[in-house]
Amino acid sequence: MLLNSFLLSLNAIVSIFVMMGVGYGAKRLLRLDKGSVQRFNSLVFHTLLPLMLFNNIYRSDIRGGVNLGCLGLALGVLAVLFMATWALVKRVEPANDQRGVMIQASFRSNFLLLGMPLIQELCPGADLATVSVMLAVVVPCYNVLAVITLEMFRQQQVNVGKILRGIAKNPLIIASVAGILVNLSGLALPECLANPISQLGASASPVALLLLGAQFEFHDVRVHRRNLAICTALRLVVFPGVALPLAALAGLRGPEFAVLISMFATPAAVSSYSMAAQMGGNPELAASAVTMTTLLSAGTMFLWIFLFKSLGMF
Repeated sequence: MLLNSFLLSLNAIVSIFVMMGVGYGAKRLLRLDKGSVQRFNSLVFHTLLPLMLFNNIYRSDIRGGVNLGCLGLALGVLAVLFMATWALVKRVEPANDQRGVMIQASFRSNFLLLGMPLIQELCPGADLATVSVMLAVVVPCYNVLAVITLEMFRQQQVNVGKILRGIAKNPLIIASVAGILVNLSGLALPECLANPISQLGASASPVALLLLGAQFEFHDVRVHRRNLAICTALRLVVFPGVALPLAALAGLRGPEFAVLISMFATPAAVSSYSMAAQMGGNPELAASAVTMTTLLSAGTMFLWIFLFKSLGMF
């Protein structure tokens, strides 16, 4: 089981880096400039990622019920750590375009892409209703917090009306709400709509990874090494180091505990780069943060899984 879990994490991470490597090579082979990469990124952010979110939530079994204690603990810990991260980053980093990126990279995990396969590996045959509901609730929360963070640091002042408009107009949030409403309505989309939504949504992750690789520069890692060290430590060590012991003390076991591993111990979300690039964040730092947390999570995820599997949490 532990070897399988390690191989799952390793395979997912290797696959991510292969896609990024193709994007990195394509940029140089085709001599793409930053403007071209940004235009493609806009397509992903406004079209492909929203369709992926809508499709995942629309097809989830969010009526199957959820452990409210698990959901409450997850959201409570996320809120507290988000505020603590905000305070820390504001203290150590003066540049607003980097502050928002660091905070987002710290709290926003790759739960959307890695959550379901990781749970299936850690708890074979388990009821996945909890994961479906968590996806439907947590992913929109991630998006709202990301919009608030990036908007506030882009404006350099608190403008509640503009922040609320940014949340209401954000395509990822619109897609999440639409997915929840259609799911709960019980309506089935006709195949002529459901199929293209599913196919285009399935392309979001690989295209986003190609663009992430195209954006990445080794020079950026050296330039941002201090900030990368901070948000990587927060994402891979501090967040799971706080959330998972609390879950164990709260008595969560089995799939309910495993879903928190996939939420708190996975690397920074690939979509965080697209959002940062579109909302005034530093795209080089955002790309480097996703890359570094993904690379190092192969080791940290294995350690968290090994520890809590040994303690009988799932």
